[in-house]
Amino acid sequence: MNTTTVIEVLESYHGRDKVLRLLTYLGKLTSGIASSKNVAIKSQIFSSQISGCRVILRLLDDLPMLHHVVSYGWGKSEPDWVTRWATLFKNFVDVIFNPIEHLCWAGECKILSVNVALLDIVTTWCWVISLHLSLIKSLRKVIQLEKQKVCLQQTESNIGIASRMLDIQQRDESLSCLRLILDLSYAVNYLPSGVLWGGKLKTWHVGVFGTVSSLIVLYQMFSKHTVSKNKMGNTG
Repeated sequence: MNTTTVIEVLESYHGRDKVLRLLTYLGKLTSGIASSKNVAIKSQIFSSQISGCRVILRLLDDLPMLHHVVSYGWGKSEPDWVTRWATLFKNFVDVIFNPIEHLCWAGECKILSVNVALLDIVTTWCWVISLHLSLIKSLRKVIQLEKQKVCLQQTESNIGIASRMLDIQQRDESLSCLRLILDLSYAVNYLPSGVLWGGKLKTWHVGVFGTVSSLIVLYQMFSKHTVSKNKMGNTG
């Protein structure tokens, strides 16, 4: 990974968002383990401000999300019904998440008079459900890739390159599964007390889970960016 790649990722909206995500959870981690109360408070403020920045940036996500949902349609091109319906439900949840989060933000800023506590719970449930559906999709993909590898071994004599490509895809999806499990681990913590382990995790727990998940996201992003550039270079 060179400087050019880092700059290109940081110039993109999703690249910046993922870096801000990492900083948010690093702040939580620092605030949870800091021996100095002053450092802990400052780290929490830093984390909160960066998280707020991401929320504001998501105010512009509605149109791209709607475009994505419309482009996907009913998912008739999906290879199986599990992936199709998981994606359809996830698209629905993600579409309703955005405006509810916007209303919650407006309520916190005293722009609108709304029940912020209720809206916050609804957005958290949407987040948790969306993560569950994403995990189902990734697990399904891992199983499908394993089946493809078995079929390849049974039908092809020279499987070197094809098998390596499937291994790379399977490793990436396995990382996605790990990331989503980590995300679910701390997302549930924001649910009301009494729901699963809602409110049970400490700040540094959330910080660890979120930091590791964010590092996985960035690793995947940089890896895909590098592979994409290599392909363009080979075809150029």
